[in-house]
Amino acid sequence: MGNKTETGVGNKVGTRQYISKTSLSPKLVDQTYPKTLYGYNALKFIQCLLYRSKSLIEGSTILLNHKKVLPSLICVRAHFETTGSLAYLLKRLTTYYNGNIPFEKLDEDLLRLSLGATTIENKECPDPINAMNLIDAADHIINKCITKDKSGPQRMFRDLYDVLSDYCHPNFHGVYGASYILHQEKAIIYHKTDAINDSDLSSFFKLGMSTRLFIHFYDEVYGLLNKNEIMPLIERCV
Repeated sequence: MGNKTETGVGNKVGTRQYISKTSLSPKLVDQTYPKTLYGYNALKFIQCLLYRSKSLIEGSTILLNHKKVLPSLICVRAHFETTGSLAYLLKRLTTYYNGNIPFEKLDEDLLRLSLGATTIENKECPDPINAMNLIDAADHIINKCITKDKSGPQRMFRDLYDVLSDYCHPNFHGVYGASYILHQEKAIIYHKTDAINDSDLSSFFKLGMSTRLFIHFYDEVYGLLNKNEIMPLIERCV
């Protein structure tokens, strides 16, 4: 793999969305009411997701450029979950602004998305939202707002995620690339860790779909927050 791939994916993604600093706007000073602070807190969360997205894109691309395809695909799968997290927030925001859930539920969702954990023994730390619910939220928005497929809901994002998940476990996709069978000789060739199969490459390029969806979901969430919430002062790099 050449350097062109390495510099073409991670370095430019999210440049327009990146914020270098936020601070309290006059309406937010000395405020403690969660509803008043929601825009401030939600913006922090989506900026943290942007950081995670960019880190995973860069990591997966660098690994592939060094012919480390298996860990590269694990990063791609993690990016799918990151995109799903943003999709879940977008879905819940839309539901709230349409008047279908109370603010308390929306705030609880944001808390679980941003601070949820299973290994921190602290009553202030809530259970996270199940990863499959995040993935399904992406398909929900794709079906309802992007493709608008009248033939019925499709599981495009989930199906791609399921394939990537197999690379994360020591089952078929996770181990078959380690060897090659010579049927005529009834022998097996065992690869070094820099071996790349064409089918593995096709799975890597699923990252492009997740990246484009992430940016789309980010812009939609930011637009809703900017329209409906009290936002902080924002500084961007020149």
